[in-house]
Amino acid sequence: EPLHCPVGARQPHHRRAVATIQPPSPPIKMTSLTTSLIPCCTCGQVIVPNPSNQCTSCLSTVDIGSILRRGPGGGDLTIYQCRQCRKYDRNGDGKHFIHLDQESPEMMALLLKQIPALSGKGQQYMRRSHEVQSITLLDSMFIWTEPNSMRMRLMVTVKAEVNEPPKTVSIQQRIKTEFIVHWRQCPDCTKESRQRTWQAIVQLRQKRDDGGNKGLLILELAIARNAEMRKHIVSVQTKKSGFDFYFPSLDKGRHFAQYLAKAAPMRIKTSQTLVSEDVKNNTANVRHTISCDMVPLCRDDLIVAEKQAKGVGRLSGRLCLVLKISSVVHLVDASPSRVKDIASNCSDLHAENYWKGGEDKYRVMLSSKRLVKFVVLDLDFCCEDGRSRYNTAGGEDDSQQLYQGSQSSVSKYALADVEVARESDFGVNDETFRCVTHLGNLLSVGDVCLGYDLTSAVFSSGAEWSLENAFNSSFVMPDVVLVRKIKGGAALEGEVNTADGGVNNGEVRKGKSKAKSSASKKRDRRMKKDEQKQRELEVVAARMGLNTDTDVHLEEDDFDNYNGNAMTAARQRVEQELELDEDLAADLEIVERELAREAAAVDEDADNDVETPSH
Repeated sequence: EPLHCPVGARQPHHRRAVATIQPPSPPIKMTSLTTSLIPCCTCGQVIVPNPSNQCTSCLSTVDIGSILRRGPGGGDLTIYQCRQCRKYDRNGDGKHFIHLDQESPEMMALLLKQIPALSGKGQQYMRRSHEVQSITLLDSMFIWTEPNSMRMRLMVTVKAEVNEPPKTVSIQQRIKTEFIVHWRQCPDCTKESRQRTWQAIVQLRQKRDDGGNKGLLILELAIARNAEMRKHIVSVQTKKSGFDFYFPSLDKGRHFAQYLAKAAPMRIKTSQTLVSEDVKNNTANVRHTISCDMVPLCRDDLIVAEKQAKGVGRLSGRLCLVLKISSVVHLVDASPSRVKDIASNCSDLHAENYWKGGEDKYRVMLSSKRLVKFVVLDLDFCCEDGRSRYNTAGGEDDSQQLYQGSQSSVSKYALADVEVARESDFGVNDETFRCVTHLGNLLSVGDVCLGYDLTSAVFSSGAEWSLENAFNSSFVMPDVVLVRKIKGGAALEGEVNTADGGVNNGEVRKGKSKAKSSASKKRDRRMKKDEQKQRELEVVAARMGLNTDTDVHLEEDDFDNYNGNAMTAARQRVEQELELDEDLAADLEIVERELAREAAAVDEDADNDVETPSH
């Protein structure tokens, strides 16, 4: 019907709207859903139906923990660790041991592999239970235990398929498992605990006519500062001109010999000796000997390269100075020419050329024991045209730029004409010397340097004759050969004009004892000789960071707790030389970094066999 406005209301001008009322829609019929409850087949409690028709409390009675905590053979879960090296048995067979950190992912993977229920070995235990068909690992975490409790605990979350005829029900539970740690000696420690079990020996030798051991001391420092190099050493013995290092296998001895070849030039030879053999089983016990013969040249040695010498280029038939020792011997002309640059006066001598060309072609004329202090009085740089560029303290030329390191704008070595005088001649006479040296960018007027005084050097008649026939016709023997600058103007104590001190320096001689029989004298001499040999072994092992009591068996704790109280005077002189000589310290640091890098690469290759967890 149309809508009518009330009386008196204002009628709108637009068209009136007409509304219609729709008939009501029929009501929606709601269907109510009801869930039928059933009683538990075990306890009778009313529950919602499930595939097992059991309540939660009845399902929890399925003993999955007893299956998970069952070790091989039905015993406890165990893991084996070596008491000496603290390695863990990886497979449980006592053959493969690896280093693992506590609560690490690798340790987690090793513990989970020891649970038979989580591997194929656990199927036999599940068949006996007739309830659990399979167990799947979902999560695992460590539970803290006392470090000395010999226990390791894990909280494992598993999902088990329980057989409830006619269906299978999945149950998820969190179970606490415990592992017992037992001691088991690894094969490496077993070999070390026995006598005469080494398989390779590295014989390190440096034979010098003067009996010096400076080259061996540098290698001792490199071994003492690098724990990776001495990790596999079984024992060490001192010999007349070197050391003997014993290793459990040939490959470890070869790696050690390669490390030494990076620090000093040497010739390496390998030989083997048959100890015993079993013809029926086709097995043999073979021991290997690796001979490392170092080139008998040390830093700061003044050597004569004869005319027939090969491998040194233009330096053959001249007097050479050893700049430094690395994998090769770096040489510089001791009497350089003014018209040549410094590069043409340097050469490298490889170990192969030294041994192949003949040892008698490179003779040591003077060693570092004969170094003398000199004071620089004047210095003139040599130009390419052979003339000298005036450069003194009060000169008109630009100020001299000294070499301050690798960041300096000038090269390390430069030819210069230097006037020097002996430090011992000050106040006594006015004798001076002039020479051409390669230390132009390192010296300035007033510096104190070390060098060889050839004017006062005395040689035998045979040596003088051989020297005259060894040099070229154009060679001129210099009066002075400058070797290096003294840092801070202080000379090295105990090195200049002194001989190397032994271990027994400063010992007080005992008075004569009473008369003894010949047998007692022989026994006393033998005991003193053994004691002296043992003291020398302890001193050498202490210098290299090895712990010695009766024999040198190495452990990681020995390296960490090492102190240098037992170092000899020779070791102290080398360390003092490293402090005063920045170049030698830098070269040794480079060698140590290279050795550490190679050792890390070898350990990384050895650890590739360790399996990591997949979760």
